[in-house]
Amino acid sequence: MPGLYLSAAPAEETRLAALLHDFDLPLAGFTREPSALPPDLPRAAFLRAASVAALLGQPLPAGQLGSLLRRDDPLPANVLRRHVLLRLSLLPYLRRAHPITPLDGSMLVGNALLVLPVSADDTVDAPLPPGTWTELNGTTHTLRLRGLRGFSETPLLIRENTLLPVSMNGASLAQSAVNDADRLTLHWFQPGSEASCILADGTRYHVQRTGGQVCLHADKPCHLVLHHDGCETLVR
Repeated sequence: MPGLYLSAAPAEETRLAALLHDFDLPLAGFTREPSALPPDLPRAAFLRAASVAALLGQPLPAGQLGSLLRRDDPLPANVLRRHVLLRLSLLPYLRRAHPITPLDGSMLVGNALLVLPVSADDTVDAPLPPGTWTELNGTTHTLRLRGLRGFSETPLLIRENTLLPVSMNGASLAQSAVNDADRLTLHWFQPGSEASCILADGTRYHVQRTGGQVCLHADKPCHLVLHHDGCETLVR
């Protein structure tokens, strides 16, 4: 699950693995399944589509990616690295193989994460499911998200009252699912009265809020951060 998946023929694999290593792009592996990206996309369109695919763990077409990775053009590698590292930080949530549900202009991963692709004119304009949705930078949205975004800024939103486990060392591919609980921070977005989450290895976390008091019941020690109305509070 970690890193980039590439759709490639066996003859390409050695060269492409070395190329991704040179650009510090973690490789998850190769697949014979064709990529869902349309063939021969222009550079900007490819990067927009590849950013979403990298974030969702979907395979990229190896040939077109290989042609874009050049020393005189660092942008493609930087854009993909940004989204792959974001995916790696979310592995404690993503390892449970949440379904990806296409919505009107967005994709819902499980029940808590919403990915909004950037359009060809560098904008985002999509209705949101009911409730308050929060970006990782703390910006909140309801009803609809509109705005200018570059192809390196694919919006990722978290549903209100979600207890999201985030890896503190997402770039380390040596970690397995059983290690997630030893290296995560819980982020509680727009908290309600209580919320829970379970990791792939069965580790459980439950939080409750009564008045100004927050109680965390956890199988293993962890940090807890509350995100409320644009403010972050470290509880423990």
